[in-house]
Amino acid sequence: MQHGPDSWQISFFAVAAIIIALKAWHGWRLGVMRQAIGLLALVCAYVCAIFCGHILAPVLFIAGVPSRLSGIAGGAILGLLVYGTLSIVGAILFKKTSQQTVGVVRLGYGIAGAAIGGLMGLFVVWIAILGIRVLGTVAKTQIDAARQPAAAVQGKRAPKPVAKPSSLVRGLAHIKESLEQGATGAVVEHVDPIPGTLYSLITKVGQMISNEQSIDRFLAYPGVKTLTEHPKIAALHSDPEIAKNLIAQNYFALVRNERIIHAANDREIGELMVKFEFEKALDHALAKPKGP
Repeated sequence: MQHGPDSWQISFFAVAAIIIALKAWHGWRLGVMRQAIGLLALVCAYVCAIFCGHILAPVLFIAGVPSRLSGIAGGAILGLLVYGTLSIVGAILFKKTSQQTVGVVRLGYGIAGAAIGGLMGLFVVWIAILGIRVLGTVAKTQIDAARQPAAAVQGKRAPKPVAKPSSLVRGLAHIKESLEQGATGAVVEHVDPIPGTLYSLITKVGQMISNEQSIDRFLAYPGVKTLTEHPKIAALHSDPEIAKNLIAQNYFALVRNERIIHAANDREIGELMVKFEFEKALDHALAKPKGP
């Protein structure tokens, strides 16, 4: 049983300390006012992205972005515009620490700016921890799938073995597991606002797609069957262009595909998606079939 931090934890903390130190040094150089404006710009950008994305949604919808994605894309664009505009205004209106002529004022500018910079560094580290936990969960499911033997299904060809996970995938899984150990794990659990059900859902999806029998049971679930048999979705299965882009992993082309856009914007399909009990379908897919 491991009681202290391992090499992955130590490496992560070392990188986190460097990030915080660099952000604090950057804050010292910019000064308190520019750092405060930068922090304000970040907050305003997030608020605009979350609550005002619908303003650009009609324009993006006309440009071919699906209605369910246009609000997200509009929020991202609007947030970037707000952040860039406020940052430029702050750079024009306020001086950097080195431009202050009075020594006491220069020292106060630098210390306060460094404090704000350090807080922003902590924010970056926090976001990194959330990303590592989500991506690490996905990586763990890939590793578990690769360890499972490729069993043949009656009446079907034996499935191709899952490709061996890359070093990046293994690294993400290792660092996630490391951050969730010991006292560090307790702190990470406390500061993570993402509900544990999401991680459980990601794991279930990974387990389901790695087993051909589970996929068959998932597709046979009543709600899934209703969706897949909808005429507009069924038409996508026979589209050679969509199949070609799927094989080539050309996701940008898939998002821009008119037939996919029309299906995504279809009100009837949207209502079916809202009613669809995704987690119950996953549980049905992962349940061991009862013996004869």
